[in-house]
Amino acid sequence: MPHRNSRWVGYTKIFNILDYTALNFPAGKASKDLDSKGEPDYSPRNPHDAWTWGRYNAETMDGHHVGLQLVGRRFEEEKVLGAATQIEQVLH
Repeated sequence: MPHRNSRWVGYTKIFNILDYTALNFPAGKASKDLDSKGEPDYSPRNPHDAWTWGRYNAETMDGHHVGLQLVGRRFEEEKVLGAATQIEQVLH
């Protein structure tokens, strides 16, 4: 998704407003060979999700970094950091 082009706030902004613990970290790279827009069981959650899905271009995003966001409840920084540590070990 091009920067500043998302219409769906459910991905990140809502967690800032609610003051939830959130952490982002690199989790790989996009691959035009692996990314498929033709998944038969994909169904957009709402019109914003459908719009976002339609903006994705596997060719132009090939090789770009992909981030993973973990979200926990307020004041659960230790749990989120612990989960991120475990996931990072699995990814590497």
